[in-house]
Amino acid sequence: IIPPPNDALSGLQAAARAIQAHFASAGAQGGQSAAELGNDANNKEIAVLVRGQLCTALSRVMLHGFKSFKLIGRYHIWDFVQSASDAVHEKHSNMDGEYTDAERSLTKAVVQVNDHEGMATNPNIKFRSFVCQGLNDRLLHEWIHVLTRDDATMTKFYETWAYVRASESALSMVMETLRPLNDLPFHLSLDYEITRWDL
Repeated sequence: IIPPPNDALSGLQAAARAIQAHFASAGAQGGQSAAELGNDANNKEIAVLVRGQLCTALSRVMLHGFKSFKLIGRYHIWDFVQSASDAVHEKHSNMDGEYTDAERSLTKAVVQVNDHEGMATNPNIKFRSFVCQGLNDRLLHEWIHVLTRDDATMTKFYETWAYVRASESALSMVMETLRPLNDLPFHLSLDYEITRWDL
């Protein structure tokens, strides 16, 4: 059951605050530096906070009003990410203009995730790894805007009443919730769940 959008947004806000609190402990009583706290190679807690909490909360927001059914099978949120990335390439192939930093890093991340052998059949891991790369690039909040900009893609994957489609203010709230995370030094592995995940 998809939760009401306010519940989903409050879950995302709580996940973002938990990550900020994690980094706020940097250097306390001889503890780890901020860079160490953001590196999932030596800090398991950041992996849990991002992959376990933030990604789950963000997917709940993104799944509100999501059209999952298709003729055969079901769409996954990763199908939407892939289509939105394709739409960015198509827009630039049909007109002049440079890719923005957010567009360039988003489309590169989609390629990186798709090219990873271990993720080939798991769209859940793909989505979580994509979010991790957005944090690494410090552009996750801008990626949300890029993902939701193409009208044809949004119409294909979302109902008109979907939270990320219904109003600019709702979309802005999602982006503003994620924006503070851009100031934090993340170093998250794309293949963490394949090589080290042992929850």
